[in-house]
Amino acid sequence: MKKEDNIQIQMRHFKMENVRLHGEVSRLNQYVVFLEEENRTVESEIRSECQVTIDQLRYRLEVAEAKLEVMARKAESETRRADAAEAMVSARDKRITELEEAVKRYKELRKVADAAKESNMDYKDLLEVIKRRTFQRNSDATRFLNGEIDPHDPLLEEMGFEDIVKAIMERTSEERRDTSEEHPKSRKVKVPLPKKKEKKQVPSATETASVKRKRRVYDATVLLQMGIDTSNLPEGSKLIKRKDKESGEDVWYIKLFFHKKAQVICREYKIGRFNVPGSDPSNSKYPDRILENNPVMPSFARFYFESKFAYGLSENRIIEMLKSMKTSIPQSSLNLWMHQIMAHLRDRLEPLILAAIRESKFTNNDGTRLLVRSGDAETGAVSYKIEYIQAALSLEKKLVVMLYKEGSRGHELQEEKIFKGSSIECFVADRLSVYQTIVEDLEDQHLQRQACWFHGRHYLVDAYMVDHRVEDVIKLINLLFYIERVLQGEDDTSPEARLAFRKRWSKRIVDRIMNRLEKIRKAGSEYGTMVHRAVNYILDDREAFERFLSDGRIDMHNNAIERCFRHIAIGRRNWLHTGSHESAQNIAFMFGLYESCQLNNVDFGHYIEDILTRIVNGEAIDESFIPCNYVARPLEEETVA
Repeated sequence: MKKEDNIQIQMRHFKMENVRLHGEVSRLNQYVVFLEEENRTVESEIRSECQVTIDQLRYRLEVAEAKLEVMARKAESETRRADAAEAMVSARDKRITELEEAVKRYKELRKVADAAKESNMDYKDLLEVIKRRTFQRNSDATRFLNGEIDPHDPLLEEMGFEDIVKAIMERTSEERRDTSEEHPKSRKVKVPLPKKKEKKQVPSATETASVKRKRRVYDATVLLQMGIDTSNLPEGSKLIKRKDKESGEDVWYIKLFFHKKAQVICREYKIGRFNVPGSDPSNSKYPDRILENNPVMPSFARFYFESKFAYGLSENRIIEMLKSMKTSIPQSSLNLWMHQIMAHLRDRLEPLILAAIRESKFTNNDGTRLLVRSGDAETGAVSYKIEYIQAALSLEKKLVVMLYKEGSRGHELQEEKIFKGSSIECFVADRLSVYQTIVEDLEDQHLQRQACWFHGRHYLVDAYMVDHRVEDVIKLINLLFYIERVLQGEDDTSPEARLAFRKRWSKRIVDRIMNRLEKIRKAGSEYGTMVHRAVNYILDDREAFERFLSDGRIDMHNNAIERCFRHIAIGRRNWLHTGSHESAQNIAFMFGLYESCQLNNVDFGHYIEDILTRIVNGEAIDESFIPCNYVARPLEEETVA
């Protein structure tokens, strides 16, 4: 009974607990409903707020896009304004340049007018003189630059040099032709240059017995009258009658000139290919050539180098010549092959030539310009720049070397390669600062410089166009030049005899020149700027101009090396520029090699073909290859082109 009561009590307890739990569940369900309603309310509020924010951001975006559009239009407008301003600045700069050029021309004309005023000349007359000097051939300037003198000029007698003129005329009287009968109307009497004395040859008995007579030229009509059949002779031909040197009998000669067309041949060689068991495939031996992978042979190199350096032809014209010979070579390939050979010769011959020149005691030094093409590898831009070839001539060795280096017209190139550590005691050059720097840098070597009198005279000739009062100085310098030419024609041209000759004749003239220039300098403003420029050019370097009076081995001018630049000047007009700095080095060396051959009376074409043939045959290059030591060898009748 008691147990049942407990069970009922527990059942009531469970019922009560169940009721409580149902009430709790009901209350939780109500709370869930409340939370869901609250969530829907909050979500609605958040959604509404986000929509407002989105609308605001969209509005701001539209506003920003509108502002950007406005700014873009403003930027475009500013760009147009900037372009317009840049155009205005460019036009202004152009106008400023034109005005500067006009001011420069005005200043030049003003200087001319001032110089004319100081020289007591009318500026209009002076401008006419300068116009003739620039655009026409001026007879006075040409006469002075050619070194012509009139032995009957009263000015020379007034200066007290009649004894010098008389002595010179006596020395050259035997070789002077009397031109008064041939040219009776000529106003000026020119003093001819003394002829170079040739080696005396012992005449044979027949030559001694034979009487010298002028050769006579007979046309067909005269020959028919003499009974000589001319029917088999070409129309218009002439016969020349003269004595045979050996027999002394009359001999008839007919000279006919023919032309054999030059030809370049391209030969192909079949190269056999074979397999050796157990090894890689091999080729048969290739023909010997100057350089590996270079098909140019010595005879063709001769044709190219003669055409370019002896005759000044451009590469385009050489290619046209090859086309006429039915040989087609691309210009790029031809240029590459030939510069490879030039570089090969330069690397081997230039040190030998430099070593020989450095052993000399005296040299002539000068430079000339060259237009060089260069390009920037990064940007691909192409530019043309005036560079300089620097040359050294040794008359002792009869060698010329021409050097090129990219850069300014500095002294380092000649100083390092030519003068430093050499046996050179004195060199002839103009007053360029480069050479003065070399002398100062090599003071320990006691290197001396002789100034070029030709350059000094050129400055005075320019001054003569402004003021004719310097004419007497120019005539004295020409007399000095003429004495040197007379000296070169003497039998005894030893340094001792040359020095004695100069002390006797030249020193008086040099002293007179210097005294006259000193008077002009002291006169100050009485003379114009051009005159003082010429006077200062000589007096400021007086010691260098007078150095030749103390040593008979020194030349008084630099004309010898100036003549070596003639072919470069011709080349500049024909091929205009060089393609690179490396090609400029090769061209400079080849011109020096050509001029060295000219000094030694060596046929340049034969020389090139011979030494290249020796290289092909495996001969080592030594001192015998340079032009002053070169001994010509006969070439084969048939050479490989």
